Amino acid sequence: MRRSLVPIVFLVSLLVFSSFAFAQTRTLNLLGISGWTPSELALKMAPAFEEYAREKLGYEVRVTADFAPFTALYEKAAAALAARSSQYDIIISDSQWLGAFAEPGHLIQLNEFFETDPVFKSIFETMYPEHITAYMPYPDHSDTYWGFPQVGDNLVMYVRKDLLEDPKEQADFEAKYGYPLPQTYEDFAQLDWDTFVDLMEFFTRPPELYGFAGEYSKEYDFMSGHAMSMIWTWGGDIIDWDTYRVNGVINSPEANEAMEFYRDILKYQPPGAITYGIDQVINALATGQVFAGITWAAVGASIFDPSISVVHDKLMVVLPPGKLIDGELNRLYCVGGQSWVISKYSENKDVALDFMRWWYQPETQMEFARLGGLPVVRSIIDTEEFLSMQPWHRAYKDMIPLSLDFWHLPNYAELLQIQQEEWTAFVADSRITAKQAHDNIARRQEMVLRRDGFLK
Repeated sequence: MRRSLVPIVFLVSLLVFSSFAFAQTRTLNLLGISGWTPSELALKMAPAFEEYAREKLGYEVRVTADFAPFTALYEKAAAALAARSSQYDIIISDSQWLGAFAEPGHLIQLNEFFETDPVFKSIFETMYPEHITAYMPYPDHSDTYWGFPQVGDNLVMYVRKDLLEDPKEQADFEAKYGYPLPQTYEDFAQLDWDTFVDLMEFFTRPPELYGFAGEYSKEYDFMSGHAMSMIWTWGGDIIDWDTYRVNGVINSPEANEAMEFYRDILKYQPPGAITYGIDQVINALATGQVFAGITWAAVGASIFDPSISVVHDKLMVVLPPGKLIDGELNRLYCVGGQSWVISKYSENKDVALDFMRWWYQPETQMEFARLGGLPVVRSIIDTEEFLSMQPWHRAYKDMIPLSLDFWHLPNYAELLQIQQEEWTAFVADSRITAKQAHDNIARRQEMVLRRDGFLK
């Protein structure tokens, strides 16, 4: 009889142990962007964090993730936060959403960690000031932080180096324009938009080849990111960042001229370019349809992927053109990338913070870079290993100090929709002037800003 109790005791012990082990396993759930390599890498790299937590921190954790496309992510995140759901511990958020998520109290504020935790203080000190401004604060340009930079990104230009290096192309171009085709990264760093028009015109040979591809789509923020880049590069702005006044800023002569120019260069682009977003620019480049295109450094892996790109070995990545203003070359483009934010309703805030400590370790950031991400710590970005790792890394680094972000306001989505509607209508209808479009943007955005108490 006593012998028959042994298996029972063993079984009970095993069940108790298993229950204890199961109770000790934490689950960290992320929400990210589907089809976006930097976002998906967070989950791909998660087993390394699970091992780190087990060996260094003494607990078991399982990292899971949900994903949504760019166009649906905001609504998915906002709905979960508004419901005060603990479903997501960490959300990958476009930096523009920080105000919308922070203002209602949905996020944990990070200042105390940067001030008191030596690891986070060290992380903060290794970031570019432009990344801190873009990915972390609300209100804009303040010292109140809600986000960690998840991935950096900048607009860069991909160009066909095989066409630039072709002796016949070189001779024909110089005969027509009186100066040689640019050849090097340094040549393009000195290139202004007025000169680049010559290159776009020269390489526009429909239907086989066109000079350029940019983003004009009404979807999400595709048009706005490029339109604002043109306005900033022309020396204009979209808002008075101190008073939130829009009238007299976005409809300035500089802003109007920039947008007239951006519409005018559609004649050097493929049919249907007015609908182009990120995917369409990637496709135009990868299929060899265009000489040059401006899109994000983060998509370089796709453009250089030999399985989808017929020109993967014929490209170089350079800085996008600048604008000569009083003899000086001005270049200021929209920043990309995303932030991490930690939900106030998370039941695993301590694990989320441990994940952040692990994410910014140099070895983690370097592995992120090797897998196709763009790190945000200078100890990695400034190394020769990183700069030589991928063809787009140098341009990414050099564009960091030449970048600016959207507003981080709670009414971001409304302000964005106004711009998207007015700018896409403008490029689609030559009867609309840039000033008319900008007057409409100023009037409509100021109504929103005044209603919500930002504009007095």
